Amino acid sequence: MSQPVLSKAGLDLAQETARRREGLIALRRDFHRHPELGFQERRTATVIAERLHAAGLEVRTLAGTGVVGVLRGERPGRVTAWRADIDALPLTETLALPFVSETPGVMHACGHDGHTAIALTLAEILAAHRRELPGTVVFVFQPAEEVLGGAKRMLEGGALDDPRAESVFGLHLTTLFPAGHVAVKAGPVMASADFFDVAIRGKGGHGAYPHLSVDPLTVAAHILIGLQDLVSREVAAQETAVMTIGQIEGGTKHNIIPETAWLRGSLRTYSAPVRDQLVERLGAFASRIAQAYRAQAHVELQGEHCPAVVNPAPWAGQVHALAVAEIGAACVEEQRPVMASDDMSLFLQARPGCYFRVGIAPAGKEAMPHHNPGFEMNEAGLEVGVRMGLRVLLYALQNEVT
Repeated sequence: MSQPVLSKAGLDLAQETARRREGLIALRRDFHRHPELGFQERRTATVIAERLHAAGLEVRTLAGTGVVGVLRGERPGRVTAWRADIDALPLTETLALPFVSETPGVMHACGHDGHTAIALTLAEILAAHRRELPGTVVFVFQPAEEVLGGAKRMLEGGALDDPRAESVFGLHLTTLFPAGHVAVKAGPVMASADFFDVAIRGKGGHGAYPHLSVDPLTVAAHILIGLQDLVSREVAAQETAVMTIGQIEGGTKHNIIPETAWLRGSLRTYSAPVRDQLVERLGAFASRIAQAYRAQAHVELQGEHCPAVVNPAPWAGQVHALAVAEIGAACVEEQRPVMASDDMSLFLQARPGCYFRVGIAPAGKEAMPHHNPGFEMNEAGLEVGVRMGLRVLLYALQNEVT
């Protein structure tokens, strides 16, 4: 595989990344110390914009707290984009770190602090070598991934259109792999997501006289148990779907049968037809179970549908080859699809590209899952993320993959 232009010009990607290691880690820790929830990332966006301005990028804001930085190289080339998500989660951190979250009840527990630090470092390295840089890189710092709302607003605001990016890339740090390993796969790699509420209306009354009431909590219990059969008995065995009820609400006191109850849950699939089938069956099933108990049930989808993340085969294969060239075949994994969701899917629907994973599992201890208050990353993975980002972007600036 040919070396990227900047390597030919004397820039060693690994050496340049290593030189910036301390700054990369310090930047990640600063974001970790100051986490912000979706569409509230004001400090984060300010830091990003200031760093991009200082590096000489053209900077604009979108979607309230989103930031786009455009780096124009001084050599002819293509236009590509790099996306990073910047928001945190509503969790109280349990780790005793010197850079623990200083925001009560908010924590970076999914690696977005690392994503942001990696993207800024990529921008600063490439900006420092813009004379040798072929083409233009659009850096997209997206808010509100955790609520699956930021990507749509960034795209509607023209994040990939001014200038028009031909491809888009990004990475997700993961504790599923050892630090520095890279995982790539063509096809679906993350599930779609839909969130739904089931509102159940019965007839309230005294707990001593249930025969005079219609108990919505009993109806909710039967709907909850039965929903699992929609996946196990109505979805083909070779397909994949997960339906989870995450909240049950209803009632005010031990001896009062309430008038209403609610179930709130999520549906995740890799296939649009399977998703449509389950959405239809969810509504029909809940309504008819409720009718059997003389109650009423109505299902309502909440928020935007987030489609599955699907990597086009040509770019996934190329990123795999770039990973082997950069870090060696022994450190490149076959990425197994996960049922978590990510609105990077909307970027990949808008442009071809690839979303890959970089390992950050802590060494010598149990890795906590993402969205856990004890989530911890091995920062050695950050450097590999930067090296991979440089490789991928430089290749995309000089090559068309179809």
